[in-house]
Amino acid sequence: MILLNKEKQKRIRELLDLQKFESFPKNPVISKVFREIGLADELGSGMRNTYKYTQLYSGQNPIFEEGNIFRTIIPLKKIATQKIGGENVPHNVPHNRKELIEFIKVQVRLNNKVTRQAIADSAGVSVKTIQRALKEIDNLQYVGSGNNGHWELNE
Repeated sequence: MILLNKEKQKRIRELLDLQKFESFPKNPVISKVFREIGLADELGSGMRNTYKYTQLYSGQNPIFEEGNIFRTIIPLKKIATQKIGGENVPHNVPHNRKELIEFIKVQVRLNNKVTRQAIADSAGVSVKTIQRALKEIDNLQYVGSGNNGHWELNE
């Protein structure tokens, strides 16, 4: 699912229907300039195109909500999201702190010379996040210094 938000002027929250939708630009002068020079389509065409292509790719309708924030929800098939990204997009990565700590322990068990950077890359998080999580693991310590050191996990 893709979720897009755009802050708007104060309005009542409502679901928008393509049949009843009335488009209004936030800045009509700029909107007109872009339409005149051919860099923008007619008003409301983005909503129609979103309906059209979401139907083609997912077989479902997008959801448009208008309120203080204009929100567009585009449902996607699972297969579509699996194909996004390169070959080295991390899979089975930890989603919470507990899972991250267990993930770190597993990485250390597999290779006690693993670097913080390698753990971070495997987990799909920053090195700083790994460093914070390492402080929470009481039975894990780094023995030695730099490249000559290694991790010891006392279980």
